[in-house]
Amino acid sequence: MQIENANIIITGAASGLGKKMAIEFSSNGANVFALDINQNLLSDLKKLHKKIEIFQCDVTNRAQVGTIVNKIFHLNTDINVLINNAGIMKNSPLINLLNSNDRKHSFELFDDVIKTNLYSVFLMTSSVVDNMIIHRNKGVIINISSIASKGNLGQTAYSASKASVNAMTKVWSKELGPFGIRSIAISPGFIDTKGTHSAIDEKALNSWIDKTPLKRTGRVEEIIKSVRFSIENDFFNGEILQINGGLKI
Repeated sequence: MQIENANIIITGAASGLGKKMAIEFSSNGANVFALDINQNLLSDLKKLHKKIEIFQCDVTNRAQVGTIVNKIFHLNTDINVLINNAGIMKNSPLINLLNSNDRKHSFELFDDVIKTNLYSVFLMTSSVVDNMIIHRNKGVIINISSIASKGNLGQTAYSASKASVNAMTKVWSKELGPFGIRSIAISPGFIDTKGTHSAIDEKALNSWIDKTPLKRTGRVEEIIKSVRFSIENDFFNGEILQINGGLKI
């Protein structure tokens, strides 16, 4: 499949990596359907690239996901790519000895991360794939994972969510392959984004950079190239593509 022939749904598409993917792929001839919970940022995206179709959607809400996905397939029955990009990164140790009130990891934080990073992938993929099978569309599901899936200090919820995404990716590659639908995950290391800098303090980030053989953070465009490769290589399936500069956790 070539980008210029692709019909792509991207979640978390109004900012960060999602926004840059939406603009890049639309600029290269793809039909892009951008989902995000933030209507203002979606409107800004539409102003930048009028060809992109925008949809406000809480991808953790089953009813909203079903409604929006059906609406998209009504507009374009040939959807053949889903990029599950929506996600949040929140850090906390399991037991915080410095917190005198409640040392235990916040359940609310854990629940929020799992819903946003894991439930959204399940809900979006099941709705999109159901429609793809009905319309006999071949294509690919691309899940944005993380090096933290290996188990990163202070990231119980985030690591658990991304490890689960990797597991679902493997399962779906086996289940959906007979329908001509591939399933892969992109697992970045530390990437130079606002999200990375807001979630990780500079001292810790510099420590990770020092442990990375290439001695730098990754660039967003390097992740986008990996996504494009995954779309265009029709025999690439069931793999977790590591883009981390050689860093191991």
